[in-house]
Amino acid sequence: MKYKLLSLILLIPLFTSAQEDGAVDVPIPIDEIRTTKIQALLDIVKENRSIYYKKDEARINEFLNLVDQREQMLKKAKRDLANEKARNTKLETSFETNEKKLAELEESLQIKVGVLGELFGVTRQFAGELLASSEKSVTFSEYPNRGAILKDIGITKVHSLEQLESLWISYLDEIVSSGEVKTIDATIINKKGQSFEGEVVRYGLFSATHDREFVRPISELNSFELLQRQPESNILKNIKKHQKSDEYRTSSIDPTKGFLLSLYLDKPGWIDRIRQGKSVGFIIILIGLIGGVFSAYKIYLLIGHEKEVKSDSSTLNTSMAKGIEGSSSYESKENILDELIINYTGELEWGANWIKFFAAVAPLLGLLGTVIGMIETFQAITLFGTGDPKQMAGGISQALTTTMLGLMVAAPLLGLYTYISEKVSSLSQILEEKASNLLSKVS
Repeated sequence: MKYKLLSLILLIPLFTSAQEDGAVDVPIPIDEIRTTKIQALLDIVKENRSIYYKKDEARINEFLNLVDQREQMLKKAKRDLANEKARNTKLETSFETNEKKLAELEESLQIKVGVLGELFGVTRQFAGELLASSEKSVTFSEYPNRGAILKDIGITKVHSLEQLESLWISYLDEIVSSGEVKTIDATIINKKGQSFEGEVVRYGLFSATHDREFVRPISELNSFELLQRQPESNILKNIKKHQKSDEYRTSSIDPTKGFLLSLYLDKPGWIDRIRQGKSVGFIIILIGLIGGVFSAYKIYLLIGHEKEVKSDSSTLNTSMAKGIEGSSSYESKENILDELIINYTGELEWGANWIKFFAAVAPLLGLLGTVIGMIETFQAITLFGTGDPKQMAGGISQALTTTMLGLMVAAPLLGLYTYISEKVSSLSQILEEKASNLLSKVS
């Protein structure tokens, strides 16, 4: 309708200009033009009024037609509200009735339990303790259903006679198992993580072995695992002898039920101890190896010299005899023999001081490692304080390890040096006696 109004307004000037072109000499009055435009606008308004009136009337009729539907929806909502109120009242009444009944049942339970309440509490306590010990016990594979039974007993407030008997039987089984040496079939995990079926020898409740090696139980995997590091060979030999014997013999067990054996996993070996000494520890070991090899070589040379000195037909005795043949006086002969003995003694004593040097340097390096370790310890205390001992353990370990390595290297080298020195002195004494004997024969 707006477009019609706009078109009419635009056509009025065109119509006016056409009239002007047809009759140029007769001008149209302004009042007439204004009256014509107002009349056209009035016609448009009347036409639009009739259209909008019809639309409003249709909208009002549609709204009046939906009143019945709204009344039905309102009635349904009121009916649902009444039903929910009735349901709420019913549930409140039921809840109050159930609370009263529950209170009466609890009161009846307390009356029936009476003095047995303490008994049931102790039963739950013992069931929990047995369950905790059974999960890490070497007997877990022999009683696979024990865990579920003990858990049920642990959460029950009032136990039945059957549950009490089950707990009693479980403890009797533990008592009997503690005195048995029994062979069972079980799944075993080796040191590479591979599982296989094999025989496990159980020693009471203390420890278990497979093929004369200790194993530890893993109830989560329903298997036994071989320890990555086994105890000393004499302990394993006792197990081997016990399993081969048909008579009563002593055997090695872990009375702490696996705690002592678990410490072997953290026990450092010799290589680990040397690594704790770091670079100073490796230098001490290197010096010890060099000193040991050099001492062995020196002893080998002394064995050859000993044979030469003690033999009457050796090159040494021949050179001594020939040396004094050209001399006429006793003093000159004695001087020649002294010179030969001094030269030969120098050969005997060669290298002995190096062994002494190695024996003296090793503990000094150990002391150096001790100083370095203590410096690291004090640095750790400065950074982290004294609250965590693990922060200080590294430096203390290095300090003690290097001292130990230095003493371990120095003691054998000092013993070898003493042996070599005594050997050199003995050979020198023999050589001097032979020279004196030779002089007495010539004179």
